[in-house]
Amino acid sequence: MKLFYRPEVDGLRAVAVIPVVLYHAGFDFFNGGYVGVDVFFVISGYLITNIIYNEMVGGNFSLIRFYERRARRILPALFFITMICLPFAWMWMLPNDFKELSQSIMAVNAFVSNIFFWQQIDYFAGPAELKPLLHTWSLAVEEQFYVFFPLFLLFVRRLRKEHFFLTLLLVSILSLGLAEWGSRTHPSANFYLLPTRAWELLAGAMIAIALHGRELRFRSAFRDLGAFAGLAMILYSVVMFDDDTPFPSLWTLIPVMGTSLVILFSRNDTWSGRWLGWKPIVGIGLMSYSIYLWHQPVFVFAREKSLVALSSNDYLMLCVLTLVLSYFSWRFVEKPFRNKAFIGRNQVFAGAAGVSVLLIGLGLYGAVSQGVPGRLDPRAVQLAEMVDDRDPRVRECQVLPGHYVSPESSCVFNGEKPRLLALWGDSQAGTLVKNLERRLETQGHGIKQLVHTNCLPIVGYRRSDGMDGCTRYNEEAIDFLIDHEEIEIVVMAARYPLQFEGKRFDNREGGVEAGHELYAIPLKNSMGDDDRVEIMGQLMRDTVRSLLEAGKKVMLVYPIPEVGWNVPIHLAKEVMYGIERTEPLSTSHDVFVERVASTYHHFDQLEDHKNLVRVKPESVFCNTFIPDRCTAELDGKLLYYDSFHLNNLGSKILVGHLLNEMAVAGWVDSNNELLIAKKKYAD
Repeated sequence: MKLFYRPEVDGLRAVAVIPVVLYHAGFDFFNGGYVGVDVFFVISGYLITNIIYNEMVGGNFSLIRFYERRARRILPALFFITMICLPFAWMWMLPNDFKELSQSIMAVNAFVSNIFFWQQIDYFAGPAELKPLLHTWSLAVEEQFYVFFPLFLLFVRRLRKEHFFLTLLLVSILSLGLAEWGSRTHPSANFYLLPTRAWELLAGAMIAIALHGRELRFRSAFRDLGAFAGLAMILYSVVMFDDDTPFPSLWTLIPVMGTSLVILFSRNDTWSGRWLGWKPIVGIGLMSYSIYLWHQPVFVFAREKSLVALSSNDYLMLCVLTLVLSYFSWRFVEKPFRNKAFIGRNQVFAGAAGVSVLLIGLGLYGAVSQGVPGRLDPRAVQLAEMVDDRDPRVRECQVLPGHYVSPESSCVFNGEKPRLLALWGDSQAGTLVKNLERRLETQGHGIKQLVHTNCLPIVGYRRSDGMDGCTRYNEEAIDFLIDHEEIEIVVMAARYPLQFEGKRFDNREGGVEAGHELYAIPLKNSMGDDDRVEIMGQLMRDTVRSLLEAGKKVMLVYPIPEVGWNVPIHLAKEVMYGIERTEPLSTSHDVFVERVASTYHHFDQLEDHKNLVRVKPESVFCNTFIPDRCTAELDGKLLYYDSFHLNNLGSKILVGHLLNEMAVAGWVDSNNELLIAKKKYAD
């Protein structure tokens, strides 16, 4: 049976790729643009199964020919763009990033990059913005699927068409069920791995089988309605979904079913078919693979080269550059290699093997050499290494995604001491553990670490990203603290402004923290954002009161200044680019005041108590060393290991201040470490 070209399907590719690009460019209207990948999965399943099933029915299917087509389609542009990445990475990447890129190149060439990135990073996290090949996870999913799928079809091809279809439907339902379960229990694995993505490709496959040898006999008005509904479902997903939408899950049915409806009902006699078949839309669709491959490296290397956050205008220019590069790679790389007259089957397989070996070898060199630090100024390398200036023990008992540690089981430092100080909060609190342990060792205090990543020490709330462990942890933590009399002092420290405001920090000087929004949601009903923050403030005060009523001494640590830039990386890149800094890295105190206004308001509403001590890190880091500025660097020494976590020196200075305040309250012996630090760095 002859297969006919459907221009509207190429137009649908454009509908898939445009939201992906604009999502990665950070345009708010496209918060759910990542669903374009799901649209691609359905299209791919439909087109590939259409070819395979048609050849099987005709008795001329060949696995060798199938894999040759896949190699011609996927590998030339992928190899070309991977090669292009290397010189820019050599010039602009610091050793650790270059090492990770090298590792990812090996993974890409083995078609396991989805597994590699699953083990490395959350797709929606800020660091993902600096991974040039992160987007290849979807190619790995497809290629893994197409290793097994043709073999599966060969195995079940003797079934009647109805049974064949039902078999695919059953596997799809199992995969979707696994995705729904995984979205709540293992979100990162769920996002990246084939078993929870297979149903999307199978959705397209089932359409191909259902349509094989038949034409849907519906009136054009009905088909118009069905295709329009499908496009509306895709648009709804692009606009209404965001980084906190569980994905893939039952929510993913919306874009997948929408894509399926478009493929089923859109033809050239429908409004949607004519629009999707419009030449400019089809042109973008034809280039969609190159566009998809180019956009992430273009964005990443622009971010690597710039010392300030890119603007919307910058991203628009980068989108234009992506289109230009995509046209040339489609015209001069993709198309020639699909032409069998240009290059034969043996040359395709031999060339693919040779280039893969070359790229894996280059990747191995970059990985084994730890990112080839010798290519850079030693000062830049030394600064970049300061991202590791932290206590490695802390993360061992810190609650992380997929690693739950109950308060009962969490670490105790100086555990043989008769009295305990509990440090309760998020990873900002975790930075204080080492110096508190050292300073209190001679005073009869052990340190109980109660640290949960991105979890404010407030009972009765949940995070917007659906990580329910925070709610559970806080309930267990407050019970643990109240039940253990040996815990005399509770220090509460966390990054309150992030979850109160819901926004990452922007220092208004080009330093904008990467990452998605994260805000606190009270378990009580909330009608609006102002109401939400008001209830969160009340919950915070209720939590502190519960500890005070239990006889605990509570130190409430106000927000630690955020920086906006990753301090070691920013300074290292200044050295790389030959920029000589004349004063310490710092941010505006006025911006800090605006950032923490809501948090301070709710903290200040808490009534005074004889066992309550309030500490404002602002008094340590802002207007102390540099007028009207909050400093991130002193005397050439850094105070942060990223954009908001204090390193060992920053922690040492702040802990000195905390202990001074405890001494004034009579909780611990007096010390003057902060005064010494201030004098040293002011001179």
